[in-house]
Amino acid sequence: MNNAVDISPNSTDINVSLWLKFKSGDAVAFGELSQMHYRTLYNYATKFSSDSEFIRDCIQELYLELWERRTFLSETAFVKSYLLKALRHKLIKESVRLKRFKEPKELLFDADGSDLSIESRIIENEHLKHQIKRLNSIIARLSKRQQEIIYLRFYQNLENEDISHVMNLGRQSVSNLLYRTIKEIKEIWMPAEFFWVLLSILLY
Repeated sequence: MNNAVDISPNSTDINVSLWLKFKSGDAVAFGELSQMHYRTLYNYATKFSSDSEFIRDCIQELYLELWERRTFLSETAFVKSYLLKALRHKLIKESVRLKRFKEPKELLFDADGSDLSIESRIIENEHLKHQIKRLNSIIARLSKRQQEIIYLRFYQNLENEDISHVMNLGRQSVSNLLYRTIKEIKEIWMPAEFFWVLLSILLY
């Protein structure tokens, strides 16, 4: 019998374990948790701002606030989505305060470091490059809300329940928005091409 413990960054168990230790005042656990999600948070923030210094400051401030308020934070099984939601709120709040708020920029499917993008997963097949460009052009036509849900679902691999926490939407609203978004992409793209590429994405 395999007794190996899953300690991957996407493991719910390790996230919850570190979260509980962090809440109890374990600085080492908080450091591990912070490092584990830093790249994900940074990449998500780039959809709201292109100012790397501003992004780093917001993440640092978020971490400091979490540490200071740790005893008041609730227990959660959705650590990743909790952090994304908290950063989303921080970015918007600070942008408004600094009078620099902008809508999230276009969410192109490009390679962004350690978070493997959809493009990086299928670009191995040279003849699909033009399909990626076409996908990007279609996504650019979507509303900012639709672009954000595509990013969270296919970049961050969040389930609908997690997305509902991040975007402050009900689970049914998330399902409806995701359905309408995919349907809209399908209607723009030729059906056969769309299903072939989408299938390669979802089955990764």
